[in-house]
Amino acid sequence: MGTPLTAHFLGGCPIGADAESGVIDPYHRLYGHPGISVVDGSAVSANLGVNPSLTITAQAERAMSFWPNKGEGDPRPAQGEAYRRLPAVAPRKPAVPEDAFGALRLPFLGMPPVPPKAKR
Repeated sequence: MGTPLTAHFLGGCPIGADAESGVIDPYHRLYGHPGISVVDGSAVSANLGVNPSLTITAQAERAMSFWPNKGEGDPRPAQGEAYRRLPAVAPRKPAVPEDAFGALRLPFLGMPPVPPKAKR
């Protein structure tokens, strides 16, 4: 066939600038249903031709990075307003300790260096 294929069902909720062009907005909020976000494979907009798990994870992490902490205002523009690039919301109580290798570091400045493998 010459076309990349995947056996995974993807793309049932395309991202669009408005309800006419998509099911969810660029921040993964479902149009017409405040409070519902779509962060699974249905938000992947194209057939990747490979296992989509890392793409789904990356999109979900990006969407969750904009959620406000409890009691804080929502930094995302209202639905219907133009898309704008936002910084990630820093968690008040991160689940991973701040001094851990895998800790969230904001702003994202590329990939952290991976320590060399210990010699045996």
